[in-house]
Amino acid sequence: MPTITYGVSVSGGGISIQPLAVQRTGSGTIGLDETLTAAQGGSLTTRTDATIGTITMTSGDHTIATAAVIDVYWTGGVRYNVVVGTVVTTAVPITGGSGDNLPTEATAVTVVVTATSNLTIDGDEAHLIAFLLETNDKALRTAGHIQFRDASAAEIAEIDLVANVQRIYDLDGGDTNPFTGNIITALRISQGGTDSTENYRLKITGVQDATP
Repeated sequence: MPTITYGVSVSGGGISIQPLAVQRTGSGTIGLDETLTAAQGGSLTTRTDATIGTITMTSGDHTIATAAVIDVYWTGGVRYNVVVGTVVTTAVPITGGSGDNLPTEATAVTVVVTATSNLTIDGDEAHLIAFLLETNDKALRTAGHIQFRDASAAEIAEIDLVANVQRIYDLDGGDTNPFTGNIITALRISQGGTDSTENYRLKITGVQDATP
């Protein structure tokens, strides 16, 4: 049967702590290795309310199109599944979405079209799930976001990520399980870094019992 092994070691001041590795086993695997696109910079130049505003993009060569679904990032926040209105040159009107309320006017933001990946996760049968938003530059700490959806596109869970910081849900070990309920069939994913030369990769691994 598939097995996941993980462990954390700590060293400093001449002392090393190396606990035994933890193993979790299930009859099925969870796995994804997805490359994400770079975000594009702009500023929230109009804030009508917590969910409606206009972003002025930094570059006239931006690729945000009318009717796109985007995630908007800023320092300390992200609003996801935002719908783009009619784009006029660098003016990108936005509305709706979920997550944090839009920030104050003139706040610098990054914008990225949300990607969709098919991945089946039965949260009620999962034993361990681990996530990592990985970049070539291991010092980067840009933000990422995942929304987990069922077959009817209803949200089951959503989590924030920080680049190069692993996030592990050891469900057998007692971690709170946010993935319970309907079976997850798709992810909506993005990251807020704007370096187009960087390689942003979302990695997911885990074990679960196969769905009957």
